[in-house]
Formats: sequence, structure tokens, C-alpha cells
Amino acid sequence: MRTTVTILAAVAAVACQARSTSKPTEAPRVDAVDRIPAGGALPAANAPSAPRPARLDPKAGEALFSSMNCDGCHGGGAVGWVGPSLVDGRWRYGGSDDEIFRSIYYGRPKGMPAYGGVVGTDGVWMLMAYIKAQAVPPVVPTTSWLPGGNAAATPPAPTPPGPAAEEKASPSGAEQAAAGAPTPDSAGEPSQMIAKYGCTGCHAVDHRVVGPAFQEVAAKYRGQKVEERLVEKVRRGGAGVWGSIPMTPNPQVPGGELHAIVGWILALK
Repeated sequence: MRTTVTILAAVAAVACQARSTSKPTEAPRVDAVDRIPAGGALPAANAPSAPRPARLDPKAGEALFSSMNCDGCHGGGAVGWVGPSLVDGRWRYGGSDDEIFRSIYYGRPKGMPAYGGVVGTDGVWMLMAYIKAQAVPPVVPTTSWLPGGNAAATPPAPTPPGPAAEEKASPSGAEQAAAGAPTPDSAGEPSQMIAKYGCTGCHAVDHRVVGPAFQEVAAKYRGQKVEERLVEKVRRGGAGVWGSIPMTPNPQVPGGELHAIVGWILALK
């Protein structure tokens, strides 16, 4: 009997030691400093294990893609604009369903906010369904540097050297303005920067788009010393002041240009 008790005690001691040395399963890390939660809402760490919706509706995903201003960065139909195309088959972080889910839910470095805390797991799956339902367009801007964005395109024949070629290669300021391109004198103006950094995807000067008109912002804060606070808000994103749709973070805008943009907005009448 004493021998049996001794054996059982030894087995129990071994089991306790095994439990104390085993490592718990770690949840995915979502607190990387280079990822910013949209609207300041942190996404849950266990989202990949949550069940998918019984039915994935691309139409619902399309409505969410628009209402969350995804097209403000990725363009209408997700073909690409300030942000990359989502329908050209090229994926930096993987194009499987789970990989696309993680990219939207937890965000990615260098400008893709984490939207999981705002739209939840079902919303992310709907967005993913919409993206996967899109056909690859005939011209994909991110396929190649070649003219037209088509990797199979043939580069144009070089223009013979001479005065005519030099004149053609250097359009006048009037020609640039007619084409909608900033002239060298205006390229550094805040009115050009707001297009350069995609602000016009959500805002206009005198009327609401997704977010408030710039003139509304100027009127709200007129006479207040808020430039530094608004610069930080534009950089980090936020929600609640102008409605429920969050403003996406803009960490890609250099500090000097960001101050110039905010100062220009606050000075509008």
C-alpha cells in the first residue's frame, strides 16, 4: 500500500511539473507600433478564430467599402488610387481569404489602418467578399511602370533629338494647368497637397463628401488655437466629431506639409 501511494505521488509531481513548464497558446499580436486602429478602436486579438458569416454578400461589402471610405484610398472598384489596387492579383501580405482578412482587420504597416475594431469580423468578411468578387480590370495601374500600366505594353518609340523634341518634352505652365497637373510654382501649395495625399477622396472645400467640408472645419474652429491638435488628429485618425464614420490615419504625410495643409484649412472663409 505504501509503495502504491509513493508511485501515485511521483506521477502527480511529474504532471504538475509538466503543466508548469508548458507554454500557453499565444493570441496574435495586434499592438505593433506601426499599425494604427481606425477611429482609435482596438481590434480583438482572437478574431481569426471567430466563425464566418453563413452567407458572404459582396453587395453588402460594396456598401461598406463605400461608407467606410475604402475607395478614398483604394479607388472606386478597388482598382487603386492613393493606396494599391486590391483586384490586380498582387498581394504583399498574401491573397488568401484568411490573409486578406488579417490585412483589413489588424491593418498593415505604412498606412493601412486596422478596421477590425470598427466594422467587426462580419464586416471584414463582407469587405473581403466584395474584393474577391471584382474582375481584374483590363488596365492595372500597378502591374508595371510601362505606359498604360500593362506589363505587356510596348514602350513608345523614342522621339528623335532636336528642338522640337525638347519643346515637346517640356510642356508650358499653361499646358500643365490645362491637363490638371500642378505647375512647378504651385506644386508645393496646400491646395495641391490635399489632392496629392488623397484628402479630396473624403473632403471638398465647400461641400460635404464623406467627411465635412474644409470650410465647415474652418468655421468650427475659427479663433481657436487648434492647429497642433488637428495636425495630430489628421496624423492618427479619429471619430465622433463629425459623425460615426472614422477619419483614417495619415502617417504618410510629412510634418511640414501636414502643418501647411491644416493651416490652409483653418484660414478658409
